[in-house]
Amino acid sequence: MRHACAQGREGARIAGQRPAPSRAGIPPAVLACVLALALLSAGSASAVQDRALQTQAAFASLAEARGLRAGGAFPFDYQHLAFYGGSPGQVTLWAATSVHAGRVRGVFEGGWRYKLSMALELFQNDTLVASDTRRFQHVLSAEIPSNISDGFPLQVMVRVPPGRYDYRIRVTDLNWTSGRSMNEKTGTVIVPPIDSEHPVLSSIAIAADSGGTWSPVPGVALKLNAAAIVQRRARPFIYYEVYGLTPGSDYRGEIRLVSTWAGTGAGETFTGPHQPFQMQYRGTTPADPLQPIRSVFRLDMKDADVGPYEVRVRVTDLTTGQVSGTRRARLKVREVDRTRPVVPITEIESVTVDREEPGM
Repeated sequence: MRHACAQGREGARIAGQRPAPSRAGIPPAVLACVLALALLSAGSASAVQDRALQTQAAFASLAEARGLRAGGAFPFDYQHLAFYGGSPGQVTLWAATSVHAGRVRGVFEGGWRYKLSMALELFQNDTLVASDTRRFQHVLSAEIPSNISDGFPLQVMVRVPPGRYDYRIRVTDLNWTSGRSMNEKTGTVIVPPIDSEHPVLSSIAIAADSGGTWSPVPGVALKLNAAAIVQRRARPFIYYEVYGLTPGSDYRGEIRLVSTWAGTGAGETFTGPHQPFQMQYRGTTPADPLQPIRSVFRLDMKDADVGPYEVRVRVTDLTTGQVSGTRRARLKVREVDRTRPVVPITEIESVTVDREEPGM
């Protein structure tokens, strides 16, 4: 476009003619170029906005691609989480489950051992394109009562390009022979692209208030909670990544815990969203544009009532003023039940074994 406008001005000089002024005193050729550049700029801004909206929609769809599988030998909660790994066109996709522990068989071997495997397979056009299988062992000091629904956390990971995939999640109780105790979930998941031209957030992972075996990056070890159910007065972790901020610049982050309860019964009143936790923080973006911001925070739940909530996060680039969309993750707060043990908080050992390693 700049070349075409320059060529138009040069043509007027060669002809030895002065361009006729417009009614506003601006030569028509210049006015045409200004209007064309304005339209081009508006189109570019619109394209960036469209990409941002598409990314937001894709992440919202990903957050909704979770749930409870109630059938099979034992139920489990499941979810998908996407993080950008630094390589163009590649997304790290985690599949996480929370297996209802009271339905899993324990074997006493110097402690009550619970052995599980989890597999994730992704398909496109009925062709397997990525898979991961891992084995897990939890050793507890006591046998888990059958009425306990608290979950064993399991997770697997694949790296794939953004796109639409059919998935299969399979969890197997390895204390039964020949796959006699197995449950699986199938469905479709959209792995979102990461548009690094503007501020954008990854998925939000919710973890229990103790250490675990989920390590999205070196130095981070959390107990990923696919069920996203926490007890009152707990202090769960959240983990997320931020991309697309100006390298070396300052940014501001905001985290809120917002009640999504709405009264519908007779005589109930609802005066607006209850926000028992809010915080703002500041930081500096790494100089390397491919280096994401990795954030780990704890939520203070002491003022949270029992009920459904959303964790809402957004980030502002303080150099450009651009604001990321608000990323949301569902969370449920329940009353503390002191009459039963909490699993897997009571575990004395948790071992993750990648692939099919003998001796489990």
